[in-house]
Amino acid sequence: MSGKQLRAKMAGDHIIAAPGIYDHMSLLMANEIGFDAHYASGYWGTASAMGEPDVGIAGYSDFIRIFSAFAAKSNAPVIADADTGFGSLANLAHAVKGYERAGIAAMQIEDQGFPKICGHVGQAVSVPADEMIRRLHVSVEARGEGDILLIARTDARRSEGLESAIVRLNQYAENGADILFLEAPQSLDEIAEAAARLSKPLLINAAHGGFTPVLASAEYQKLGVKFVIYPAGAPLAAAQAARNFYADLKAGDANGEGKAHFNFGEMSRLLGMDDVVALQKRHGGV
Repeated sequence: MSGKQLRAKMAGDHIIAAPGIYDHMSLLMANEIGFDAHYASGYWGTASAMGEPDVGIAGYSDFIRIFSAFAAKSNAPVIADADTGFGSLANLAHAVKGYERAGIAAMQIEDQGFPKICGHVGQAVSVPADEMIRRLHVSVEARGEGDILLIARTDARRSEGLESAIVRLNQYAENGADILFLEAPQSLDEIAEAAARLSKPLLINAAHGGFTPVLASAEYQKLGVKFVIYPAGAPLAAAQAARNFYADLKAGDANGEGKAHFNFGEMSRLLGMDDVVALQKRHGGV
């Protein structure tokens, strides 16, 4: 799935809601349910693949390995995190080209410094706007005639206030951003004000446990939001289910009596086991 598909969806009247995908099982589940887009988060991709925090430990090689594999199996366009560009402007240009070759539909670039940190931890600080604008100029040049969309994220709401964040995002729109990502607004009024004043489509991060009110996508649409990502809901739910199972197992309950388990046969089907068995039968294999 490329940026062309995502641009076509953007042209419609409805909001685009993208659940977070953090490993291949979560991707298969999202594919099965069906969404307009999927969001590959740096926080959760790093947590799942490396067991490390989202503070710049994972680099371009880690991200492209994880996210290109997602793009290859996704039934919907993949929006992927690219942190602050992975180092120098040359690194950023390399990343734009790599993400596009991988079939990623849109890449998110942040205006934090290095090392970056998750915007909902409450410690993020933005670099001067001119530095982010240079990142956008490099990204536009590296994209060339390609169709990957550029998402400009600002974390300035925390340290500089909403007004500064809105001004920044409109500057980013003037310098090549296709979608504007306001990180960590703290009320519905802030979201509505941003949506009304921004010159390009607004993306909101509905991170469970974060600073932004988490709503159904239809409610964000009423506020003027065009994109909403839900990066944390599935991995947090999965983590709690895993903890419950491990605690029950330790306590002597190996079957998790009374707990909901996903059906093993259904998981095998989602992974393509039926196709493998059918191929083996067609060709006389074991």
